[in-house]
Amino acid sequence: MPIFAPFSYLKNPIASAAAWDPSQFTNAQYWWRADLGVTTTGTGVSDWEDQINGFTMVQGTDSKRPTAGTGSQLNNQAVISTNGTSDYLYTTTSPASRTGDFTHLIVFDVNSVNTYGTIGGVQRVVAGGARYWLDTLNGNLRLFDNGLSSTVDSNATVKTTPIGGARAFKFRYDSSAGSAYYALDTLTETLKGSTATSNKNWLTDVTMAFGALVNGTGGTVFGGRYSGMDMAEQVMIYGTPTTAEMTEWKTYVNNRYGTIIS
Repeated sequence: MPIFAPFSYLKNPIASAAAWDPSQFTNAQYWWRADLGVTTTGTGVSDWEDQINGFTMVQGTDSKRPTAGTGSQLNNQAVISTNGTSDYLYTTTSPASRTGDFTHLIVFDVNSVNTYGTIGGVQRVVAGGARYWLDTLNGNLRLFDNGLSSTVDSNATVKTTPIGGARAFKFRYDSSAGSAYYALDTLTETLKGSTATSNKNWLTDVTMAFGALVNGTGGTVFGGRYSGMDMAEQVMIYGTPTTAEMTEWKTYVNNRYGTIIS
């Protein structure tokens, strides 16, 4: 008679599923995380490469380089920190062209009372075209956009006195409706504006940056606007995530950085 081994003695042939990360969003274009793709040169971070398409934020001047470390407000996870007076990273080429929906997710902490510049977004400080960013103008968390939720420059105060504490921010553009939405520390979106500004594309020389308001891919800072912050990660998705994907994002963020998203 054959002898059958109990299941406890058999090796499970089914491998455990890999842990979810933001690269698994449908149509994820860029994903930067502060413990991945970071190059330090001299006294700070000179390059930060995204983990999907190798799109790199840079800083070629040593005195302007942010520092790599850990964030006390972000569960002591890796962050890239700017000082609010001179540090920033930016892309020297524009993001891949996009005329459809897009979603931008950011995990960060504003760490300095000297807050004025940009936390993240697609930047070019001239009139016209499609651009947006999240900044700390006048000590508030402010969402600015042009040509997305409005045909002209438009802004909204997302939170007053944002200094101190981990934040998870979402910006989404619905291209067919010409509407923009945002959410801070929640999955519930707030409508920023809707003027049927549909199917807008980037300008040819926009940059993605953080730590300063950057005037295009040349890296010039506009108006001395800098923001002191700890940047944990950014994700750019060309599309609108599903409810299931956003639930995965919430679980991922809260497990990694402590409970931020309610």
